Amino acid sequence: MTNASSAGSPVPGSGLPTSADDTVVYQAVAARRMQWDALLWQVPALSLTAQAFLFTIALGPESSRYARVIASALAIVMSVLSLHLMARHRQAEITDAHWLADYERRRFGDPVHGPMWAQRRNQTPTARWLTRYRGFSVWMTGLSAFGIAALTTLALALFAPDVLS
Repeated sequence: MTNASSAGSPVPGSGLPTSADDTVVYQAVAARRMQWDALLWQVPALSLTAQAFLFTIALGPESSRYARVIASALAIVMSVLSLHLMARHRQAEITDAHWLADYERRRFGDPVHGPMWAQRRNQTPTARWLTRYRGFSVWMTGLSAFGIAALTTLALALFAPDVLS
């Protein structure tokens, strides 16, 4: 079987390199995918740190009503920004993982990135109740919960400030 790089001609629509430098391109995309993955999981850690600071202000007994409103509003903005950034990082990581899987399938026959890897990972026995749901979905739900809590705190600060005192 002849692969794309040994044939020396492009594979239409594949986006796969066909020159002698295809290994360098493959390594660059693999490194970029790892960078996207690392950035993806930095977002919730940094977001939770910011949220904790903002909630300390919003729920602190010594905070003024205006401080509570501003901190709650910023926590809502932080939640939305974090969800957006995390989704974009995940989108980029998946795009590269699929590109790598396509390249590996054509070049080596068996991909080590993308959906095939995820299937192998999911077949590995673990605490099933913890791994039943995708980590990305769980974290997006958790970050959304912080946004809902911030929205609730904002509503209380505006309409029932005595509840927070």
